[in-house]
Amino acid sequence: MPQPKKDAVKVYMKMNSTVHDKLGRYCAKTGLTKTAAVEHILTEFFEADEYIKAHPEHLANR
Repeated sequence: MPQPKKDAVKVYMKMNSTVHDKLGRYCAKTGLTKTAAVEHILTEFFEADEYIKAHPEHLANR
């Protein structure tokens, strides 16, 4: 039975070659596809950003 289609949008972009190399190494290390890795990285970033905005007192300790 085929997997259900993922709710997704295509994203086309130019990426700095150094960042692309780092992404490739990350994918090789984790076994993730580039798509899955970018989704994971962006999700973690956005969740951290929301947390920091909700708890600004954590920034005072830096």
